[in-house]
Amino acid sequence: MRRILILAALLLGIAACQPPIAGSDEASGDILTVYGEIGTVDRGPVDPVTEPLFNAFGMEFDAACLFNWASLNGIEQHSTAADFPAGGPVRRFSGPLLRDVIDIADPRGDTLIVTALDGYQREISLARIREHDVILALQMDGQPLGIGGYGPAMLVWPRGSDPALEGMSDDDWLWGVFAIEVATAPAD
Repeated sequence: MRRILILAALLLGIAACQPPIAGSDEASGDILTVYGEIGTVDRGPVDPVTEPLFNAFGMEFDAACLFNWASLNGIEQHSTAADFPAGGPVRRFSGPLLRDVIDIADPRGDTLIVTALDGYQREISLARIREHDVILALQMDGQPLGIGGYGPAMLVWPRGSDPALEGMSDDDWLWGVFAIEVATAPAD
């Protein structure tokens, strides 16, 4: 119950992190935190009092690289048409390539641990992200992804145009993405 209350309170706060109003120069709040083994740092450690979602999911870091709507929209934008969910309607997704976002953080590891607002996580190799044009989608069918939908951001794989991804499941199509940890995969 406590976790649900914390999540509800945080989602109300995150609701302010919507795209800037058209014609406005407002940058809006940070919507993506990249942390872990990175070289670019914009902020200090997690504050468990003012950042309960990081605390609730056990995310600890001493420094991180932050992205808001304006900074993500300032990275070269790409689009792809793909069915989502798998076998569902084909939609057009747009946003920066995930590898371009991660490169700004100057990754020192080889694995990404992507976390969604509901706590769903996936570990994805950085090599796999670099091999495919994975988009950190900010829009679907020309509309911003919002909280309560697939926002603030969503991983979109180009399975409609990349033959290597044909038949791909939705497991790595995370939506509600707000944090990405860069780590080094344990040796086998």
